[in-house]
Amino acid sequence: MTTTIPQNVLLRRSNATLGPQEREKALQQIFPKEVSRFFLFDGELLQEYEELLINESEAGHRISEAIERILGVPILKRGRIHLRQLSEEADKLAAKEASKRQETQALGTALQQATEQKEAHQKELDRLQQQLTNLSVQKVEVEQFLQSMQKYASILQERDEAGARLDSASKDEKVTRGELQKAMGDGWRSLLREPVRAARAAAQADAQKELDFFLMSLRAKAVESGHCGTCEQDVSSSAIMKLKATLPAKVDVPNPAGGISVAMSRLADLNKFNEADNIGEIRQLWKRLRDLELEQVTLRDRISDLNAALADSDPDTLRRSKASYADVIEKISVVKRAIDDEMKKADEKDQNIQRLKKKLEASGTSDLRAGQLRAKILRNSSEVFGAAVERYKSDLRRRVEGTASKLFLSMTTEKQDFAGLTINESYGLTIRHRDGRAEEARSAGAEHIVALALMGALQHNAPLRGPIVMDSPFGRLDENHTANVIQTLPEMAEQVILLVYEAEVGKARMRELLGSRLVREYQLERVSARRTNVREVK
Repeated sequence: MTTTIPQNVLLRRSNATLGPQEREKALQQIFPKEVSRFFLFDGELLQEYEELLINESEAGHRISEAIERILGVPILKRGRIHLRQLSEEADKLAAKEASKRQETQALGTALQQATEQKEAHQKELDRLQQQLTNLSVQKVEVEQFLQSMQKYASILQERDEAGARLDSASKDEKVTRGELQKAMGDGWRSLLREPVRAARAAAQADAQKELDFFLMSLRAKAVESGHCGTCEQDVSSSAIMKLKATLPAKVDVPNPAGGISVAMSRLADLNKFNEADNIGEIRQLWKRLRDLELEQVTLRDRISDLNAALADSDPDTLRRSKASYADVIEKISVVKRAIDDEMKKADEKDQNIQRLKKKLEASGTSDLRAGQLRAKILRNSSEVFGAAVERYKSDLRRRVEGTASKLFLSMTTEKQDFAGLTINESYGLTIRHRDGRAEEARSAGAEHIVALALMGALQHNAPLRGPIVMDSPFGRLDENHTANVIQTLPEMAEQVILLVYEAEVGKARMRELLGSRLVREYQLERVSARRTNVREVK
């Protein structure tokens, strides 16, 4: 049984001791809890930073959000949200004003209703997002406990890998469906290719037959009249005899223009047909689509089996959690589907709103257009602000990448092989070799160095800076890496506090590596099981 020892936290400003609320507010301003992970560094929590390399990882998403908080991004995002809210308010005012005018009353009322409906969907989306966040927290709590139990580690790993493959297969399916739909746009040509070829050959034969018949009729007329209608010359008797020898006994002279015109016109139309043949491409895409669908069914079944194994593994432990693992998974799935549905409805309402706005702009008065113009300017400002935020985030990532690479190369012992670090959208760092390829099999020591480099880079590029406190930071490192890290620590922050065992690095070695940069040294002295003194080493 674990006994929790009560703790009292006091904060004094000058000679006055602050109350609980004032104390929490002051501490939050000085040292926000959300960014504490980048100042209080526990070597045992290094695996969390590895999650930044996994795009679909919930833990990685939480850490990347914390990184953006320390870099000041949420403040900028709130600016964009504020501009969007102002534009929506301006839209509502314009719609309300339009509903009061006889000539725009119907449009204004419809726009008000559509806006209210969209707001209702947005509120429901916010509620569902919060519900999803709460469920995700529950899921993480259960998973963290399961991960601490050796017998479930392999099941969780297999489940996560299957989930990643399922996400990838789902994305591939959407892409393949799009490609198949595009290819099917010309697929009908392949079906008509042979019939068109046969029709073209028949039309060619008919046109040639009619042309031959037309030429024969010209010769028959020349024989009959003794005059050539083409060259407007009389035909001699000897030429008539020769022409007569080429004619059959009986010649029916048709109307030459109509027959030949129809046949040639039909042949010209058939020659316009494009014989593009993409049957092979369609078959390949169709097979790919069926394989992806089958793969997803198989993966879902496997994930369901693994979730069931996790849920039934330790009922007592799962009961102590807020909900069983299977229930949480099912609730998350239901909420995600509800979110997708609400997003579709909100998008439909937004499209309707945009159509109504355009109609209102075309029929509104000058003062009404002024209100609409204000809303449009605010909306465009929100979009420009959003683009600026994304550009700022991109610039931040590049700066963090550059600083982290410099610190990493300072700490690693493989300087001749590594060129630096590459950052992803979630601030995950990948080791890059000099030949450009990424390091795929990182050791525990390498992960440690990368995490330290990230911490130092955030310190250098964040508006909020402070001391770094490290607890047992050298447990995974060999002697050379330890020496490199100690010598690099002064470059990571203005003040670094190390809590280390002498077995990790000796006093003499530490003093030698830091030299004059070692400002203070303290030692813990055990007095009893409940008391330890902190003594400064002179």
